[in-house]
Amino acid sequence: MAAKQFGTHRLSGTVGDVTYAQTKKGFTARERTKVNLAERMTAQNFQSWRDHTAEFGVMIKEAKIFRSAFTDLNWNVKNKGLVQQTMKLMNQIRKTDTVSLRGQRRASKGDLSLLMGFDFTGNGSIETALNGGYTASFDRITGEVQVVIDAMIAGQRLAAPSSATHYMVSLAAAAINFESESISKAMVSTEKILINQDLVPATTLNAPLPPNSTDTVFIALKLEYFTELNGSTYPVMSNSSINSTVIGVDQL
Repeated sequence: MAAKQFGTHRLSGTVGDVTYAQTKKGFTARERTKVNLAERMTAQNFQSWRDHTAEFGVMIKEAKIFRSAFTDLNWNVKNKGLVQQTMKLMNQIRKTDTVSLRGQRRASKGDLSLLMGFDFTGNGSIETALNGGYTASFDRITGEVQVVIDAMIAGQRLAAPSSATHYMVSLAAAAINFESESISKAMVSTEKILINQDLVPATTLNAPLPPNSTDTVFIALKLEYFTELNGSTYPVMSNSSINSTVIGVDQL
């Protein structure tokens, strides 16, 4: 900002590294100080900054690990805000870590159940899309993840796009060790099911994870639509027609 002169010596603004201002005590001139990175990394008065930076860096890494666990499920999801959404939520979860010292808090040591209901697409939850017509379970001893989709008449239950002729539901499960950055995952899908007025029987999806794992397990369910043309089916080319949601979190 250019300096302004009100009198012989009165200035307002910045000239070089000196900032002039008018206060209740009169006009002041303060030299702007520059703090280098070495000072930030060692000076005692920057300890709080270092603690926050360390926790923020770990939070970013853990948010990325969580997203990567579901890349196969969400390969066709186009959500520009997904990175920011996961980081925002993981940052909130980091603050629920009541065990670690300041500078060492991690989302993975906080309440990860807050990820329950996380929407990968931004189009609303899978529960709304399926009208709540499913149940999910996880057996930590056997590692079996199971989702049972209730019997339904798809033409009545689903709010399918007008161009959709078929739908498919996919189950993805991931056991994540955030500290070692290891992921065990499994995924299974239904066939492409015709949307009409016929009753579709209850469908069971099973995704096996390692038995007796101590890692946090996340379960996600995805609904997507397809259109049939000349005997072949193609994905409906609309991101708004996809729902993908975390429907289960099991943390020891």
